[in-house]
Amino acid sequence: MDLGYERVSLLYRLIDDLGNNRLFSFIYKRHINQLGIEGNETILDFGSGSGAGSRHLAKKLYKSNGHLTCVDISEFWMKKAKKRMRQYDNVDFLTGQLPELQLNVESYDIIYIFYALHEVPQKLRNGIVIEFFRILKNNGKLFIKEPQRENDGMPVNEIQELMISNGFYRESCNVSKGTYSAVYIKSNK
Repeated sequence: MDLGYERVSLLYRLIDDLGNNRLFSFIYKRHINQLGIEGNETILDFGSGSGAGSRHLAKKLYKSNGHLTCVDISEFWMKKAKKRMRQYDNVDFLTGQLPELQLNVESYDIIYIFYALHEVPQKLRNGIVIEFFRILKNNGKLFIKEPQRENDGMPVNEIQELMISNGFYRESCNVSKGTYSAVYIKSNK
């Protein structure tokens, strides 16, 4: 299925290179530093794109022998991410739809989602969240941040319903400045 993720406009490439990965890199770094990640975890970065946030995760994990797996459906963006993180040997890069990647059961301590779930077609979202639950370790955490703008994002109630109906419980959440941020836990209750 061609979703158009390989045909990237020059403008969007510039926005990514100059904006996301240079001028606004501090936003990703600050967000990641607020999550309480110790650095020795195994983390899956879902919808990692060009690596704007992933490179901050990789650096934090590299210092403490953690491991990062970047997942994205775009070969174009995955190549960019690989190039940006070539100095880290603690990162794997996987291209494809998450359920089709056949990742090991309970293999991640953390799943990190930054402005990516709303990009998944609505009919595929439940299957993605089922896969999150399958690959996350018991008591593992899912960190999600999604836009809440009029023409961008997905409703908070849809995110909450997807997570809770698939076995997660919400540890915390915050809606502010046009974003929804939450931590969900996979409970073995």
